[in-house]
Amino acid sequence: MQKELHPWNWFAPENSRVLIVGTFPPTKRNWSFDFFYPNKNNFFWKVIAQIAGTELEYLAGDLAVEERKNLLQKLQVAVTDMGQHIVRNNSSSLDENLSVVEFMNIFQILDENPTIRKIIFTSSSGKESAARWFIRFLASHEIKHRFPTGKRPIKSAIDYKGRTIELVVLYSTSPRAANRITMERLVELYKNEILLLS
Repeated sequence: MQKELHPWNWFAPENSRVLIVGTFPPTKRNWSFDFFYPNKNNFFWKVIAQIAGTELEYLAGDLAVEERKNLLQKLQVAVTDMGQHIVRNNSSSLDENLSVVEFMNIFQILDENPTIRKIIFTSSSGKESAARWFIRFLASHEIKHRFPTGKRPIKSAIDYKGRTIELVVLYSTSPRAANRITMERLVELYKNEILLLS
């Protein structure tokens, strides 16, 4: 068991409209670069690049980080994870081997980025997931919330300081989840939620 602090907290370009929330970065041996979704086998950045109408040029190092930040700026998308301080079991990157010690302060991100109107969660299945951790984060602030059941996208909303924040649960972009959905459908789902705001 090893305790870990989140290495980046969050990245939020100016005028971000959407916040994408995962669980926690993979174990460092799987990183290709020093930024969110650093495992080259995860489809997250391929999905984001397709939505932005481009192809990824860099797969590792500082240039890969800059390229990915530029994609997020172009799409006005912020990224973070629900875990700020976690315990990792068996040096594993799987969500079920992570336990939260402290949640990321999602409300601080909303306060600092008043243009965010939607939060997209990249996972909901299993006992440990971004959506489930968010429910527990809300509960720690004495806010009760439940996501409806059904096929993704799963949608609900919360009121935060007079702002309606739309909540959307999509499929994970991890390779383990890839057998549940085609790449084309994954891109379509994320594109619809990133580009279309109600």
